[in-house]
Amino acid sequence: MPSTPSFQNSDFASECLIQALYCGVNPHYLIGVAQMRSGLTNTNNATGDQIGPFRLAQADFNQYCTDTEFELHFQPTDITTWFVQIPVFALMTHRASDKFFLANSRNPTAKELYLQQWPTPPNLATLSADFTQALTQTASLITAAANDVLDKPVPPVTIPDPNSPPPGPGSGPLNLSSIKPQARRAMADKIQQAFQIAGLGKFQQACAVANAIAESNLNPTAHAGIGEDSWGLFQLNRNGGGLGRGHNPDDLKNPDINIAIVLAEAKKYPEFVAADSIDRAVSAFVRDVEKPKDVSGQIMKRTSIAQKFL
Repeated sequence: MPSTPSFQNSDFASECLIQALYCGVNPHYLIGVAQMRSGLTNTNNATGDQIGPFRLAQADFNQYCTDTEFELHFQPTDITTWFVQIPVFALMTHRASDKFFLANSRNPTAKELYLQQWPTPPNLATLSADFTQALTQTASLITAAANDVLDKPVPPVTIPDPNSPPPGPGSGPLNLSSIKPQARRAMADKIQQAFQIAGLGKFQQACAVANAIAESNLNPTAHAGIGEDSWGLFQLNRNGGGLGRGHNPDDLKNPDINIAIVLAEAKKYPEFVAADSIDRAVSAFVRDVEKPKDVSGQIMKRTSIAQKFL
C-alpha cells in the first residue's frame, strides 16, 4: 500500500469525524479508542495480531471491510492503511451499538460499547480510568476536527451545462506538460476532459490519466492477449467479467468509447467520486475499477504517477 498520506493526528481526527457522521456513531469514541489502543503512534505497526491505529485483528477487519449498506469496498490487505481502518472501525462500532441496543433496549455507554467490541480486554480492571484518560487526551483533537470538517464541507458534485463548450486541451487544474509526444498528450487531455465534464475533480482526473498510463501507456490500440483479451487506453478485458465484455475490439480501440465505459463504472463508487486526496482516488479506482493482480503494488505505482500531474 502507498505510504502517503503520512499519518497526522489532526488528519486522523478529521477523518474519524467524517466517518462517524456517515455511520451514525460518536467520533470522540473512535478517536479515544485509537488513543487507548495504539497511542496514535506507529499506527501501522502490529501488536501481536492487532494491526493499525485501532489494533484490529485481521479476522475482524475482513468481516467488515466490505458492506453493501454502507458501500464499503475494501480488501483484507487494506488493514495496514490508516485511513481505510477508520470507515471499517466506524462500521464495526455502528454494528456493535445496534447489537447492544437490541439486547438491552438502550444505547451503551462508551465503556459498554468497548466491551461489546472487546469482551475480555486485558486492562479490564483499569478500563474506566484508561478510557477517561484517552478521551481527555483527545478532546482538543475532536474540537479541531469539528472546526475543520464542519467549516469546510465537501463541495457537491456538479453536472456542467450540456450547452457549454467542452474545455480545451490542457485546460483544468492538471499539469500534463510532462506527457510526450503529442499523440500521448492528446489521449491524456481527452481523459482529463471527459472526467472534468462529468463533474469529477482534479484528484479523479489525475487518477484516471495515471491509470491509463499504467495500463496502456496512453496507446488507444494497445492489446493484451495472454490470459486475457484486453483493449485500449484502460485495457478493458472482453473475457470473464471484464469491463470490455460485450464490446468488439474496434469499439474498445475507440478512445471515446473506452473512456466512457471506464467513467460510467468509476462513478458507481462513492469512495472514488468523493475522494479528497490523490491517494484515496487511486486506491478506490484500482481496487474497484481496474482490479489488477497486484493491487497494493499498483496503487503505489499509479499514485506516484498521478502525483506528478497535480
